[in-house]
Amino acid sequence: MYRELKPEDHRRMLQVGDDEIPDVLLLIGLFNVHEGAERWGGYAGATQYYNGIPHYRGQFGDLRVAVAAAFGGPMAALHVHAWCAAGVPLVVQLGYYGALQGGTNLGDVVVPRHAERQEGVSDWYLPKGILADASDDVADAIAGCLYERGMVVNRHAIYSTPAILAESREVIADWSRHGYHGVDMETAATFSVAKSLGAKRAAALIRLDDLITEEHSLADPMRKEWRAFVREREREVVLAVLEAVVGLRRT
Repeated sequence: MYRELKPEDHRRMLQVGDDEIPDVLLLIGLFNVHEGAERWGGYAGATQYYNGIPHYRGQFGDLRVAVAAAFGGPMAALHVHAWCAAGVPLVVQLGYYGALQGGTNLGDVVVPRHAERQEGVSDWYLPKGILADASDDVADAIAGCLYERGMVVNRHAIYSTPAILAESREVIADWSRHGYHGVDMETAATFSVAKSLGAKRAAALIRLDDLITEEHSLADPMRKEWRAFVREREREVVLAVLEAVVGLRRT
């Protein structure tokens, strides 16, 4: 039933007109989806709230932008499916990752080439063995704009998990040995859904906790100065991503 919904059905659920389709969906992966979508939407100029499938919309120059937030693969898939089926051509996954390799710092950014499909949702959209990969042109453009803003950027694969509190030291060590740069909860689902629906996709995730050294653990309160730094990094990443999308539209 729901798989057979038409574009106009998705637009009705999203409360978006046929001539109002956003050029890009920014999907934020975080726990507090309501506060997070509002905050990140403010960075992008997307301040008008819609409560059909909750999101914010607005303009970044001539670019029509939608911003939504998700915690985990199922919620990410809902947003990506609805928006891409409604006609959005590009999705960028934002948010955070936990480092699985040494030598990273708070605020570093990963623009992954692909995400390991272990979050559970992607199997409903792509056959086994098909990569949940980024669109190279979009990922390259985003990485370039991040570099220009002076950020440390990594391009290696990440691992998407369905269960953040189940990450034991043994499991983390195994992911690290396999070469994954970091772990998140949404990117594999986002890439898989977008890919299955013919949309372009990329991600730019900010390093929060370090799962190797156990620095900046989510179990500990974040220092005020660290939080302020992360908030500024969020804004810089959003601006870099949107600048990259604008640049791609001009080529």
